[in-house]
Amino acid sequence: MASSFPMEDQRLTKRLMEYWNRLRGELPLPEWGRFNVGALQDIWGQCCVWRVDISENDSRVNQYTFEHIGDNAKEALGKNLTGHVFVSHLERFPGARIANRVGETVTKAQPISDEGSFVNEKHKMVKYRSCLLPFGTKEGRVTHVVLGLSWRTFG
Repeated sequence: MASSFPMEDQRLTKRLMEYWNRLRGELPLPEWGRFNVGALQDIWGQCCVWRVDISENDSRVNQYTFEHIGDNAKEALGKNLTGHVFVSHLERFPGARIANRVGETVTKAQPISDEGSFVNEKHKMVKYRSCLLPFGTKEGRVTHVVLGLSWRTFG
């Protein structure tokens, strides 16, 4: 089953980057409080959001909470991880490679594009393209990361 086509991959990435840049303006990154789901409603099902928190045990380690997983993204992962908390680079689950890029997005406070593959909970090979966008405060601290995900399953 294919959930998107290459032209849609480019449209998804382009739309998310344009939105990110428009919200950001002259700031280092856009403020999370200005994020409006309605502006991306037609592609929101292909998006995920992580909240970024500093670990209570180690200030060098971030904790990420899945706050939103679009229906299309849930299908790619093979399960709903909304509310699941993970610590950077420590957990393994379907799509962990994408999730581990979240840490890089937080550190750089810059958008990151990625592509690759993983085996989901339904034992299907998922090939994906993704765009990770940091959001946060005026001071440049990343508080949320939005993922746009285009994918196809095989097998």
